[in-house]
Amino acid sequence: MRPLLILALLAPGVAVAASGEEVVLEVVTLQPKEKKRVSVDSTEKIKLGWNHTETEKGTASRCKKMCVMMTKQGSETGMASMHGMSMGIMPVDGKVAATLENVEDFPIEIEIFRK
Repeated sequence: MRPLLILALLAPGVAVAASGEEVVLEVVTLQPKEKKRVSVDSTEKIKLGWNHTETEKGTASRCKKMCVMMTKQGSETGMASMHGMSMGIMPVDGKVAATLENVEDFPIEIEIFRK
């Protein structure tokens, strides 16, 4: 039992991710039409995603084109959402990656997470 406790204390992000909880990687403001590539080291399939931040309440109701489009590595087409989303992504060369794009005409602040 002690080795697990030590692991949880030394690497809380790993312990949280293993339990299926969201781990916020960063908070960014995407300007209109701006794209951001997100990459995480991984040897197994994980979920990457985004949510509106608490400071941007009501942003989804302003969206006309679904706010943010997410395209996972290896795909040419993405999916857009008003409220946030996540995708399971298989690693390529030890990395899991996706591109997030603001498809609206106003800045959108989001938090990017892994699960």
